[in-house]
Amino acid sequence: MEGAAGVRKGAWTEEEDVLLRKCVEKYGEGKWHQVPRRGGLNRCRKSCRLRWLNYLKPNIKRGAFQDDEVDMIIRLHKLLGNRQSCHLFGAT
Repeated sequence: MEGAAGVRKGAWTEEEDVLLRKCVEKYGEGKWHQVPRRGGLNRCRKSCRLRWLNYLKPNIKRGAFQDDEVDMIIRLHKLLGNRQSCHLFGAT
């Protein structure tokens, strides 16, 4: 599916994921406005950035929290409210 600007919308394919991974490996994170062109992707820069940060980035923590992590989340939430997520590295 394509949007008004001619960029693809909707679910990402495995092929697009591979292209995005290779582009970020080669050029690094940042300068997301250049990623679609350099990576050969027909996606907007925001879509590329969000796909990388929320799904493809290698150090994203997935799965259940450890007991000490749950304790830290509760303590940080009491102290900082919803801003506590800034202190949880690798969690999205």
